[in-house]
Amino acid sequence: MALLVVLWTLLALAGAGPAWGAPATDRLERFRELAQTRLAMVENTGAPLDPAVQEEIDGLLDGEVLDSLRAGGPYASAEFIRERLDSFSDAWGGASLRIQSLGDGLLLGRFRLSTKGVGSSVRLYGASRGEAAVLKSWSEGGVPEIYPWTGPRRRSGVEFLLAWSGEAGPHSWPLRLELWRMRGGRLEPVWRSADHYPEALWVSHLDVTADRIVLRRELRYPGWKPGCDVQAEQEDRYRADATGGLALVGRQLFNGWHRDLQRSATRFFAALAAGDRRTLAELVPDAALRARLPRALTPEPACDSQNPDTPSVAIVAAGVPTPSGGHAPWSLWWGRTPSGWRLTGAAPMLE
Repeated sequence: MALLVVLWTLLALAGAGPAWGAPATDRLERFRELAQTRLAMVENTGAPLDPAVQEEIDGLLDGEVLDSLRAGGPYASAEFIRERLDSFSDAWGGASLRIQSLGDGLLLGRFRLSTKGVGSSVRLYGASRGEAAVLKSWSEGGVPEIYPWTGPRRRSGVEFLLAWSGEAGPHSWPLRLELWRMRGGRLEPVWRSADHYPEALWVSHLDVTADRIVLRRELRYPGWKPGCDVQAEQEDRYRADATGGLALVGRQLFNGWHRDLQRSATRFFAALAAGDRRTLAELVPDAALRARLPRALTPEPACDSQNPDTPSVAIVAAGVPTPSGGHAPWSLWWGRTPSGWRLTGAAPMLE
């Protein structure tokens, strides 16, 4: 901030300034007007932003950045442009507008217009045919974040990591990661999480440093229940490799017992419905217990429970349809054996 104050003072004393003046009042006032009439509605309801409004707002923000870049000198610095964009954030508290220098004459802007992720974009600025221009923009839905990325130092070019977060659930949120490289005037994706997690990536933890990523992700498997604690998760660790991409260097499983439990429970419910006596005999060794199990028994969405003091025992919720159209709840006790989880007890909860 002190550097900016000195810069402004020197410019004023020299009688110098960009042709468009400071601040660009018309542009700022138009942004404030759109914020109060359109962005406020988005923030309150989460409704999509009208494409024409989105385009106009993008144009206003691009205008601020590009005018500074075209003016050159100190006006083209990330610090100067950041100061100007702060006036837009002040005009609309729901906006978070950041810009950073990547080197090689490139600036990367991360523009959030709503805390709900509506209308956000990431924009890359640089020179095209000798003129300041928007080289690429990303508007992929969700809340964006950008991370600097070093990669192998012997490789040339500029790299950065984009993260797009969706609406969070009780314990995790959907995430998309993309590693991009700008080299020799060519921008290309180096690594995309969608290629490695085609069934979507839901994470409960993300840590990004200069050349590595650690993410803890949900494992969606048969019997997985949304919103429940202590279900199976996996921590994946990536590092920049010699080619400039990302290599998986380690994995660690957490609460793997739950995935194993639900493998047995899922097989049990399927065998019970199909009358598969062989599988039932494997999963329910006690013949007397097998004989009193209702064939209409089905799994319930209630969370499974396990006492930390007795980790080899777990309870799975189930139910049986009643003549009145309701459901009679049952509790199924499972025990962990060398052969896997086996049903050791079952009873109606009201008995």
